[in-house]
Amino acid sequence: MMRKNVYLIVWLMTVILYSCYDDKGNYSYEDIDEISIAGMPDTLVTVFKNTDTLKVVPELKHTLAAGSGKYEYTWVAVAKENKTGNEFEYEIGKEKNLNYFIDLPLGKYAVYLNVLDQETEVTWRQHFDMEVIIQTTEGWLVLCDENGEVRLDMISKYGNQELMIRNLLDDYALPNKKGPKSIVLNITGSGDKIILMTETGACYLDPESLAWEEAFDLKYDMGKIPGVFVPTAMICLDPMYGSGTYPCSVLLTTTEVYCKTSGRIIYELPRNNVAGEEKTFKVAPFIITSADGVWGYYEPPVILYDTDNRRFVQLGLAWNETSCRIPPVANEVFPMVTGKEFVYAANTRHDGNSSYVILRDDTGKLWLHGFGNLWYNSFSQLSNYYYRIDAPDIERAELFAVHMHYRYLFYVVDNMIYLYDMAYKEWRKLDILDGDGEKIDLSGEEITFIKFNWFQYGEYGRLGLDMEYRLIIGSDKGGENGGMIRIVDIPERMNGKVTLYKEYSGFAKPVDIVYRERY
Repeated sequence: MMRKNVYLIVWLMTVILYSCYDDKGNYSYEDIDEISIAGMPDTLVTVFKNTDTLKVVPELKHTLAAGSGKYEYTWVAVAKENKTGNEFEYEIGKEKNLNYFIDLPLGKYAVYLNVLDQETEVTWRQHFDMEVIIQTTEGWLVLCDENGEVRLDMISKYGNQELMIRNLLDDYALPNKKGPKSIVLNITGSGDKIILMTETGACYLDPESLAWEEAFDLKYDMGKIPGVFVPTAMICLDPMYGSGTYPCSVLLTTTEVYCKTSGRIIYELPRNNVAGEEKTFKVAPFIITSADGVWGYYEPPVILYDTDNRRFVQLGLAWNETSCRIPPVANEVFPMVTGKEFVYAANTRHDGNSSYVILRDDTGKLWLHGFGNLWYNSFSQLSNYYYRIDAPDIERAELFAVHMHYRYLFYVVDNMIYLYDMAYKEWRKLDILDGDGEKIDLSGEEITFIKFNWFQYGEYGRLGLDMEYRLIIGSDKGGENGGMIRIVDIPERMNGKVTLYKEYSGFAKPVDIVYRERY
């Protein structure tokens, strides 16, 4: 029986092999028309929503001269980011030549042309990159004082071009327009925040359109609205990697200190007290912490300056802490209880991240205090950066700035900008040269601020870190729209030439500036 089965199997295999051999060579192969698509943009295309029309005239190249002549065209925009729910693919055209009025959500897209050869049923495709923006997507936000009230202008940037936009808030009845103080950008994993601060209050602005509405008032972020509520500083901590218990935001006001942890929609109870002390205290309008930016994940400390008791305090950030403390310091360089008056502070990228505070003693002299190693809710004091600053008339200065990368301190006295090397303790007057090598005369203007812009996306942002090396100077010639913004290149060497990078005019009196950056 088994032998019969073996014979049967052998017979079946022989039949199958013979059938395959007999079939070999009976197919007829023909070349099909292969299509390549040319004429597509080869660089990023930037378009304005509800303004621009996207026009593309592609060229089809065939491997067969005739082609089928029967083609179906489909243009599709596929979102790379900012996807709305499950919707991320948008059909924008059915003709060979694209002529599409931009009505897509803001964001970056890959735009595909799909060419279906109806004869062969093969689809050929090619794509290019596109970004849909509005005029306020990216650029410099310039906060101005116009007759004592807020005016917000913007130097909008798209691609390599710039557009000046004036009076962005002109159509809104902001309740806290009096006394503009600062414009703040906080980049967070849950959405960017743009905060306008004045002498009487603060509000958010729409992160895309910069529009305002009543619900944007910052007081609505409070669990209980205080009787006096004038915010002075705000920062996001660990914006991308913050834990559920570590505070994602710290808010200072003229009277209180608040924290908000990840997942919470309101700020918790005030923390401007030290455990065991009965009285609360007021703090200076600056948050001393890491300048790592959005990619920081080291749970940086928060150091504040208690202006009532003239001392540094560390804000308690653990889940079970509800106050500040005077922390013990290993290798103490200067006492945390200083007895001095707060003047100025800055966070920088020096050695990863370092912060500097200038205080005034009872004789009117200014002292530098340096903090470093700002991570894992701890810090160190920098022995090389604790000393009395000996520089011309610095005691009379009211405007300061510290370079984000070089150890340079800048200050203004009598409308003259001075540069002070904090490492070598040398100084020089800052002469700014225009494109022709001529000195720019600021004698007819009032310098209103100097600063370095902190780019929170760092080297991963669209501008990279180059702009962090440039000093920004706001000034006012007086009269209507006499405000000026100058951006100048600061050389690495102390005695190098300081040259004008860009200059803008036509503002009211400039108060502050921040770059609305993108990734």
